[in-house]
Amino acid sequence: MVSVIIPSYNREKTIKRAVESVLNQTYKDIEVIVVDDCSSDKTIEILTSIKDKRFSYYKLDKNSGACVARNLGIEKAKGDYIAFQDSDDEWLPDKLEKQMKAFDNKDIDVVFCPFNKVSDEKTDIHPVLPEGKVSRETLLGKSCVSTQTLIGKKECFDSIKFDPLMPRFQDYDITIRLSEKYNFYFVNKPLVNMYVQGDSISKNKTKLLNAEIRILSKYQKEAAECPAFRYYNIGALGAAKRACKFKAKQEYKEVYNLRPNLNNWLKYVFVSATDFSRSKYKSK
Repeated sequence: MVSVIIPSYNREKTIKRAVESVLNQTYKDIEVIVVDDCSSDKTIEILTSIKDKRFSYYKLDKNSGACVARNLGIEKAKGDYIAFQDSDDEWLPDKLEKQMKAFDNKDIDVVFCPFNKVSDEKTDIHPVLPEGKVSRETLLGKSCVSTQTLIGKKECFDSIKFDPLMPRFQDYDITIRLSEKYNFYFVNKPLVNMYVQGDSISKNKTKLLNAEIRILSKYQKEAAECPAFRYYNIGALGAAKRACKFKAKQEYKEVYNLRPNLNNWLKYVFVSATDFSRSKYKSK
């Protein structure tokens, strides 16, 4: 059985679609667990209206964030495998069926897939990877696992939980820790529609910056041992600083030193020339 965990907070407009896209899977041996993070809208009323013996929901005592909600769901899960869905996204009907086949390979512990990123402007597919096993270096070198595409053996998530202190990139953070111990497989077919909402956490620039700072602080060993990890995250930290109007010359200089090419040199020159306009902001 697969236990599917869905954290939710004020998603009265999308939660039913998210839940039903799981209940309507071609793979039927499932349970669906929604953990509500103290919603103040009609989310609970909608959850109460869902009549399916495979469905249950819990409510946190106080607003604590999606990671706490997911961890509670893991504790309540009865399945042999655990998967995650987001309260504003939609699974394609054959998602679990396609991913569960990957576990026929006994060496595989965790499976993920691409998603369709749907916004008002366009639809993109992320990430782009070849089908098959994925190395730890690849998983470190770029954030390529999105939580709602993730499914793994229950023992993986019993031993490694989500970090409640991560304001963003909780999927990248848990992937770093899981990949140290478990084997990943990529099913090269987009099986999730990820909708970018107006209040999506992915649009919060401050949380973006704080998440990058925490990643580099937590994983100093990985940054020292894996150049691809440091290159990716120093670049991301620089971009986050720029988005928050902090100076980022130091980060762009290191990016160029790590990979001295024309593109990185031009970025460094541009940032060096424009950082002076940010002098009223204190660089972190």
